[in-house]
Amino acid sequence: MTDAIELKHIRKFFFVEEHKHTVLNDCSLSVPADGITVLLGRSGCGKTTLLRLIGKLDTPDAGEILFPVESKTAFVFQESRLMPWLTVWKNIAFGLKKKEIDEKEIADLITLTGLDGFAQALPQQLSGGMQQRCALARALALHPRFLLMDEPFAALDYFTREKMQQVLLNIHKQTSCGILFVTHSIDEALVLGDRIVILQDQHVKKVYSALPKHTTPEEIAAYKIKILNEISMKKGE
Repeated sequence: MTDAIELKHIRKFFFVEEHKHTVLNDCSLSVPADGITVLLGRSGCGKTTLLRLIGKLDTPDAGEILFPVESKTAFVFQESRLMPWLTVWKNIAFGLKKKEIDEKEIADLITLTGLDGFAQALPQQLSGGMQQRCALARALALHPRFLLMDEPFAALDYFTREKMQQVLLNIHKQTSCGILFVTHSIDEALVLGDRIVILQDQHVKKVYSALPKHTTPEEIAAYKIKILNEISMKKGE
């Protein structure tokens, strides 16, 4: 078995007012443990459903998901979901058992996520970006092999979002954590992704590789248009 999460012919449906609604159908995908895989697609295409299946928050109706031996996952959601009565330090340690808490490690995570000086702050004393950094530190404290991120920067302003993207790239360089990142933003996908997976028509439609480091602005614009056209294209076109 490779060091990746393998989704094979996944099918998932829900019943809405007695009508069967298929979200994923014959969906196959490999999520490597050594890079950032970005899931990109329109609203309602099944990105979050796919993330929940990998995180074992839901189960597929058909197909199988194969995990590496070391396959612990942790979530970072669009909302920080911090406990408002706990400090930054205690929020980071929240998912750990008492015997698992390592004070130095939590201090290191606070530094890694740029929260030095705010260990004793409450969530309401933090900006939106700082709250998401705390949520990211809390997820990393669990030592996940895979980090599952569901549009974690979508609610942030443009400048904070750009800063958080760089924070995530820096963290990825310093950890061995594979990342599956859901977004609606092509720009965000181009900044973060080692691979960009287009999810459409209930399955993986296309997989794009990351652009080379020294790509020109004109080449980036052309690549963005290519991806946009792929997403805009309807089934059968």
